[in-house]
Amino acid sequence: MNEGGPRARFTRSPSPLVLPHAVSGQSPATASAMRLACWALVLWASLPLAAQWDARVEVPFPKGQSLPQTKLLGTSQLVSGNLDTGRGGIATLSRRLWAFGPVLRLEAGLEISQWRADGTVTQGSVMQPSTLKQSGLGVGLNVQAWVPFTGLAGELGVIERFQNYKFSSSGFSSDKNLARTWIRVGARWRLPFPAVHPYLAASYQQPITQDHPASLGSVADFASYLKAQGSGQEFDRMWTFGAGFTF
Repeated sequence: MNEGGPRARFTRSPSPLVLPHAVSGQSPATASAMRLACWALVLWASLPLAAQWDARVEVPFPKGQSLPQTKLLGTSQLVSGNLDTGRGGIATLSRRLWAFGPVLRLEAGLEISQWRADGTVTQGSVMQPSTLKQSGLGVGLNVQAWVPFTGLAGELGVIERFQNYKFSSSGFSSDKNLARTWIRVGARWRLPFPAVHPYLAASYQQPITQDHPASLGSVADFASYLKAQGSGQEFDRMWTFGAGFTF
């Protein structure tokens, strides 16, 4: 001890505060593992968007248009037609064109479709069965907007469909080839399977333009009635429900 003399002064240069592992609560190995887990989670959530191909099958429920009542010349009879909700199938194969991170995706697709609806044609007091069929190919573009880490995506697409239209009843038929541009608004939900990437999908679709039934004052007979209507009963809207997978 140095009594009565000047006290010794001790100085220490500033240095960064280093917390021991026990105080910080995490070891370097634990922090690295957590970072690796975070990256793995992001990668797993982005895997469906990294897929190049998309195959989907849908069951459509299309609605056709009703034919208005028209008088047959020389009689007091009226003729008209109605269709029930249709059925059929749509198969689509798409390929990714562009992607923006895990959020947006643009793809082009090719589809094959066939739809059918049954109905009735009423002539006076007599009802006859009728059938409408549309089948053909389509090409389209589809944009997907994904909600991160939920497996949910909204879709907006445009499809150019080239189909054969055939309406038949009472031994008469109307047959035409159609080219229609359809708008598709849908949603999909990715199922949580790590090895493959299946999903469920639903959509509402309708054409931008289509033929409508003509309002006629009178017609000579049923054959001239169908000829005047052309493709007036073509499908003009539908809901679809289906499933697919990306690879």
